[in-house]
Amino acid sequence: MHRFFVDDDPAPGALLRGAQAHQIANVLRLSPGEEIAVVRDGFESIVVLDAVSPSEVRGHVTERRSLDTELRVALTLALPILRGDRTEEVIEAVTQLGVSRIVPYVSSRSVVRALGPAKRERWARVARESAETARRGRIPTIDDCRDWVALFDALGPGALVAWEGERERGLADAVPQGPLALVIGPEGGLDVTEVALARAHGAVTVSLGPRNLRSETAAIAAVAQLVGRLDRT
Repeated sequence: MHRFFVDDDPAPGALLRGAQAHQIANVLRLSPGEEIAVVRDGFESIVVLDAVSPSEVRGHVTERRSLDTELRVALTLALPILRGDRTEEVIEAVTQLGVSRIVPYVSSRSVVRALGPAKRERWARVARESAETARRGRIPTIDDCRDWVALFDALGPGALVAWEGERERGLADAVPQGPLALVIGPEGGLDVTEVALARAHGAVTVSLGPRNLRSETAAIAAVAQLVGRLDRT
């Protein structure tokens, strides 16, 4: 069954317009009588289509149920802006894994240092499509881009910073009981002054292992490790 996120709870005569109507009518070629699922804020409504056109789709709700696909605690990923399509690849993967918030940032060694509105809109679309694929109940939010200082004001104390210079504390050793925030370093790495600033804001540095990972690999591997731990508890 095809799934679509909506901004408002479906009402009698459930209505979809714009790109979603175009997809239903012209791409998926669905017909009246077929079913779709519309999702909002952790609830899924089953809708039987009554009328389908490229500009407007109408239907009626036959069932509404809560979804249990979200992690038990919120997981925020602070991610440097990466070159090319690498950030999109990370967003796609970590959305499917269950991340609830993505915070892009730049630091002193960041290679890419700006996030334009078109790219952010593209990232939001990738997150929406990935959440639909993963049958999630919510789409992760994507924050405005921040610099290194403002990042920790946004994350709050207790953020876990993956740093290659950490030799004693592994990621699994530092997972708190409540909401999680994970910071992945940029392609050029973090310098010691940035690490000191993060610690001064209450962050905890962690190691992802003995091998040096690219930022996109580190982000996906670390999120997968955290999700596996959360799903077992």
